[in-house]
Amino acid sequence: MITGTEKQKNITREEGGLQGDRRRMNTGERSRKKQQRQKKKARDRLLQTRVLDRIPDSYIDLFPAARAIRRSFVLHIGPTNSGKTHDAVEALKAAGSGCYLGPLRLLAYEKYEELNRTGYPCSLVTGEERCEVADAPFQASTIEMLNLEKEYRLVIIDEGQMIADRDRGGAWTAAVLGAAAKEIHVCAAPQAEELLIRMITECGDDYRIERHERMTPLICEKKPYRMDRDTEKGDALIVFSRSNVHAVAAELHERGFRASIIYGALPYDVRHEQARLFSEKKTDIVVATDAIGMGMNLPVRRIVFLETDKFDGTSRRPLQDEEIRQIAGRAGRFGIYDEGYVTSETNRSMIHSALAGERQTLKEAVIDFPETLLEIDAPLRKILEKWDRLKINEGYVRADTKRMLSLCEMIQDLSDDKHFLYRCLTLNFDEENRPLLLHWKAMCASEARGKAYPVKRYIPPEAMIEKLAGNLEGLEQLFRFLDLLYGYCDRFSHPEYTEELMRKKNRISKAILSILERQKLNPRRCRVCGRKIRWNHPYSICENCYRRQIKRYG
Repeated sequence: MITGTEKQKNITREEGGLQGDRRRMNTGERSRKKQQRQKKKARDRLLQTRVLDRIPDSYIDLFPAARAIRRSFVLHIGPTNSGKTHDAVEALKAAGSGCYLGPLRLLAYEKYEELNRTGYPCSLVTGEERCEVADAPFQASTIEMLNLEKEYRLVIIDEGQMIADRDRGGAWTAAVLGAAAKEIHVCAAPQAEELLIRMITECGDDYRIERHERMTPLICEKKPYRMDRDTEKGDALIVFSRSNVHAVAAELHERGFRASIIYGALPYDVRHEQARLFSEKKTDIVVATDAIGMGMNLPVRRIVFLETDKFDGTSRRPLQDEEIRQIAGRAGRFGIYDEGYVTSETNRSMIHSALAGERQTLKEAVIDFPETLLEIDAPLRKILEKWDRLKINEGYVRADTKRMLSLCEMIQDLSDDKHFLYRCLTLNFDEENRPLLLHWKAMCASEARGKAYPVKRYIPPEAMIEKLAGNLEGLEQLFRFLDLLYGYCDRFSHPEYTEELMRKKNRISKAILSILERQKLNPRRCRVCGRKIRWNHPYSICENCYRRQIKRYG
């Protein structure tokens, strides 16, 4: 018979054995986790080594086609409205063939039209459309479409100061370092001069500088400005949101002004047509966002800043000095006005200070993710993360990779083919637009399965466009969707749909133009009673409704 004391001893021995087992298990678990951490560190070190091995000591060696040519640069340095691009385009015509590279579809389209109109056959190639002219020796493109493996006789790189832009500057850096042409013209603001010279010298290429002076003086008005009493024909009124553009244009229409409107969400051909109406004096005023500041040649007498801060995708911030200069420089079109004027409804001292201040010299060029890294044996997301943390050459800065990393996380399990995933990531669309994002993910999934996305199913019938005839926001969203479909077809070689997509895009543009021509724009309204309120009224309700609420609720 086992006594109670012996039972207790047995229990104690069993508990001790269990504790020992736990200690051994914990030790084993800790050892296993330690080994996993060590293996991860080893993999990270190996990936780091492979990334470093794939990146040359100098970024210029990422572009072998350009290194095989002795290139000569012409730097057209000057402020806005100084004739830089005009002179570069004349050199392009004289060369007999070549390529114009601009920051916007609208600018590429303008050069495409100009060259064809003046007897120089030119094709248009952007990320959203191709208008091929048979045997055309000239091409007008957005800068991202430059073929770095093709040799050109002459290349124009417009708005060269964009080389420091964290979102898109990598395309300008690639063009300066990698354009395979014996003659390259770069049109840039003065703050980019030193950076461009350093990069050209690093490539071992020649350069000369053509300095351009502003052709009409730019004068800051001293008297106070108020939109309701001081607006004149020939003015361009600047705000920084689509809704404010509509609200300001609606107020002007009520006071007898016809307004052209320009903002980024409008189709490029609509913006072009709105600019034409103003140029031909069929409208009196331009109401625009900063989309007006990037190379648009409009007969504007005076730039009026109705707002001096903007939402930049993250937060609302004051305008930067260079943004003010770029927009203000549109005033005083040479050959039409002897002087250009600039004023503001608020913060006039800020505008004056920006125009009078010294320009800050650009120090760093943005460089994009090098596609050579796709050859590394590792998942694309890991390669992107490693590139994002890598120390890079002095004088350069990495492009923001947040968008690519975020999109990569959504589709990384679709395929092990990094080149396929990279083509998906670099498809141009607004990932903040949820319907577009969902369609993009579905497109990627279809291609990963080896099946084409059902584009035909999503091309809108004429009845749908007619139904949206008075709905500007709906038409703009439909146009953006067709842009995505077109980009998908172009990227993944489904040309059978592109012609119909272009027809429908043109049909939507006409519907949008019809709305704008009728000046059927939405003024701001009180969210309670629906009464019209001023475009910049500080509250979402009118004064009457505010007083009633105060009276009711104390």
